Amino acid sequence: MSDLDRLASRAAIQDLYSDKLIAVDKRQEGRLASIWWDDAEWTIEGIGTYKGPEGALDLANNVLWPMFHECIHYGTNLRLEFVSADKVNGIGDVLLLGNLVEGNQSILIAAVFTDEYERRDGVWKFSKRNACTNYFTPLAGIHFAPPGALLQKS
Repeated sequence: MSDLDRLASRAAIQDLYSDKLIAVDKRQEGRLASIWWDDAEWTIEGIGTYKGPEGALDLANNVLWPMFHECIHYGTNLRLEFVSADKVNGIGDVLLLGNLVEGNQSILIAAVFTDEYERRDGVWKFSKRNACTNYFTPLAGIHFAPPGALLQKS
């Protein structure tokens, strides 16, 4: 594997990592479906395993999006290990802030994503993602709101 191919692959995988977070936050079904191989598995510990693009959409539409009014993910500490020219293992941390539908409660979630990425016919996509939640913490007395939402009119 050339240095140029390794750098291009790393950039493509970093985009996939971000695309998943953006797709969930912005509720973009097309973006979410496009990043998984048909035989990919997305496991969220304690919730279940979902397969392929259809499974990712099922998880988003029937579990994640109904859970949150809105949310935002902050992905960090992405570390990639090239197993071969067409297979990469990754690990990264994610912090999620959002407002739950139930109880209109703000929440902080910290999780670790352990990923496998594969390149097929020159395209990188997820082949496996495991999400392990470290913290699922309601923020008592706090409700995230856009700027100005809490200001009273004179």
